[in-house]
Amino acid sequence: MVNPFHKFTINSISKKLNKININVSLSHKKPFPKPLFCFLSHYRFKKRFVRILPSGGIQGGYARLITSLIDFSFIRSLVADCYSDIGPPCYDPVSLFLIDLFRYIDGYHDMCDFLALLHDKDRGRGYRTYAGITMAHIPCEGTMSIFRERIGESLYNEIFHVLVDIFHQLEMITFRILAHDGTLYPTRAVSMNTSPRTTSVRSTKNRSKPWGASPTS
Repeated sequence: MVNPFHKFTINSISKKLNKININVSLSHKKPFPKPLFCFLSHYRFKKRFVRILPSGGIQGGYARLITSLIDFSFIRSLVADCYSDIGPPCYDPVSLFLIDLFRYIDGYHDMCDFLALLHDKDRGRGYRTYAGITMAHIPCEGTMSIFRERIGESLYNEIFHVLVDIFHQLEMITFRILAHDGTLYPTRAVSMNTSPRTTSVRSTKNRSKPWGASPTS
């Protein structure tokens, strides 16, 4: 269940997340095997001013909002075992995860269409900036598919479990499932009066998840 959002402001959430981001970082300290100079992209957490428009929208969209509040660097630690310290340069796994997340939250069903948007100098600028990619190194659809296969669905879910726990600490959710735009995710979020457990659910709409698999009918 989602608590009423009128109880929250950007400033109050940002203050709470200062501590939460530090704790998440301290809980995920496994080093990534490749040095930064071997990255084709490089995500960096940066707090950006978030403006709520009179219409209720967010200037820069949800991509700007979530990357201005949540430090996604923990993803490198979670997927470190899926990479080697040898071999050619690779994309920062945080960048690839965020591309998939941006595609989903902004309603792009097809990855090919979203990657075409990333190639647009102006319309794709925000996404590129928030994910830490440049015009010179925009991943292709094959790269995104290989990334999903490399880390597997279980690690994708593990990343979402961390994000759900962040929202739980912010008291934005209280029950065991997280709902976004009609899609229910398996989570480890818990009610204040229940013990943690994993709840598996499936999509209620014919819409692809960030994992990229078609929902089971």
